[in-house]
Amino acid sequence: MGAERLPHTSGKRAGRRLAEGAVLTGCIALLAGCGGSSAPTPVVATPTVAVTSQELVGKWGLASYRVDADKPRTEAAAKSACSNPYVIGAGQQGGVMMHLADQSTPQEIYLKTASDGSVYLGPQGQPGAQTDRQILSYEKGVMVTRWVDPGTAKRYGTMVFVRCGAARA
Repeated sequence: MGAERLPHTSGKRAGRRLAEGAVLTGCIALLAGCGGSSAPTPVVATPTVAVTSQELVGKWGLASYRVDADKPRTEAAAKSACSNPYVIGAGQQGGVMMHLADQSTPQEIYLKTASDGSVYLGPQGQPGAQTDRQILSYEKGVMVTRWVDPGTAKRYGTMVFVRCGAARA
């Protein structure tokens, strides 16, 4: 069991293979250096929901549904819940004060946009974390959200927030 024998090549052919290898090595080095000193520009998707933290601050009627056919009825129920509104306050660091799932005390949470444009509300960190809720829509004083965590989403359903006291167009 000795060393493996390489096929015999003539001097001309061996020189050509060395030259091809050098060209390939040069191309790899050139490609590795592409882009110069500037970092590539990241592509950021447009948010699927246009809302700001300031727009969320205020009083909201709140209700939830589990079946999409119940959405209109749930929106009406949320509007009638303005007699005992859910209050979203302004946070100290630019977020809003809201309850996380199963928490009795509100905490500051933030709007976060994922690379695909999905918008989430949750603690600081990556968008779409298990403690976040995704904002499915926000239009004319109505915000619809769903918890990211499947177990939480099952318990709470799809949540409908209706702005209290505001005329909706």
